[in-house]
Amino acid sequence: MHDASDSAPRVCAPTRNDDHGRGLLVVAALADGWGVSGRTGPGKVVWAEFKVNATTLTAPNRPPA
Repeated sequence: MHDASDSAPRVCAPTRNDDHGRGLLVVAALADGWGVSGRTGPGKVVWAEFKVNATTLTAPNRPPA
């Protein structure tokens, strides 16, 4: 994800009625790691890493090779 804002992203604790603030909460809960990098032009890039194994990569209903 990228945006033009220079402000650092942060994991929030939104209330039930908030209409924002859940994006990084979800990323932090599901990703094995995440961070922020600069980009050409204004803003930043927020990245996430997900560890997978061969079983995860096998197509459903298809025997492993």
